Amino acid sequence: MTDISPPAVLPVALLLSGRRCLVVGGGPVGTDKVRALLAARAVVHVVSPEVTDDLATLIAERTDVTWRQGTFVESDLADVRLVVTATGVREVDDEIFARADERGLWVNSADDPERCSFYLMATVRRDPVVVAITTAGASPAMASYLRRRLDGALEPELGDVALLLRRVRRDLQAAGVPTEGLPWSRAITPALFDQVRHGDLEAARTQLHEALRPS
Repeated sequence: MTDISPPAVLPVALLLSGRRCLVVGGGPVGTDKVRALLAARAVVHVVSPEVTDDLATLIAERTDVTWRQGTFVESDLADVRLVVTATGVREVDDEIFARADERGLWVNSADDPERCSFYLMATVRRDPVVVAITTAGASPAMASYLRRRLDGALEPELGDVALLLRRVRRDLQAAGVPTEGLPWSRAITPALFDQVRHGDLEAARTQLHEALRPS
């Protein structure tokens, strides 16, 4: 058997808030893809003859998910930024990939890495911190394994600490203090996480200002 190396990839963080994305397929895989896009605050349009109960609930309860009941037609690609196809029918997914790729759209074909122009990564979310893992399509199972390991190892307070760091950076910028070159890495300590964990955000903020005070 010929050994084909996985493609080289460039990890990026797409800003999809308010942007329209298409998901073709309303089964369990398609439902997971819709949830991933909604986590990025995308506006999602689903095309599928049927949808799961979970996806039907999302469609009923949210205004950022719409559904056209039916099969894919090329006009579904109008005004979308990216496409995920998860019909489970290879010929249909192939056709969607071909039509979308011709338009220069980014396409993810579920469980078909050779017909992808981007991969959806396994993620650990501590918003706004997002840790993403990819194996470049070589092994989704390995990506899921790493996601579970990281989810158990990373502090629950990561997102709150990141927001506090952002606030302090803005404090310094408002005071006319250059923020480049300050010892940010040394200022992120276990003691800082402890203060945030216990809700003592003002003390944590003060500690950061002291640690970052220019000499």
